[in-house]
Amino acid sequence: MLNFTLYSKADCPLCDKAKAALDEFRRECAFELEVINIESDATLLEKYRSDIPVLVSNGAEIARHFIGLEKLRVLVKRIGR
Repeated sequence: MLNFTLYSKADCPLCDKAKAALDEFRRECAFELEVINIESDATLLEKYRSDIPVLVSNGAEIARHFIGLEKLRVLVKRIGR
């Protein structure tokens, strides 16, 4: 099964769009999702402050900023699921 981690924060329109795309993508593909608020960790906030949302799968960053349904479909094909 696929495992994704989404780094995001509150009041982030791109993060909201990424979450909505991931919710819609669940209809096509089973996966586990962990959403991490970067504001809860100073190290994550420093690392991702201007680059969210960031999507990680199996420890590797696979996307950032604009994460939509079509992009998710391409990414899953690319990582071989």
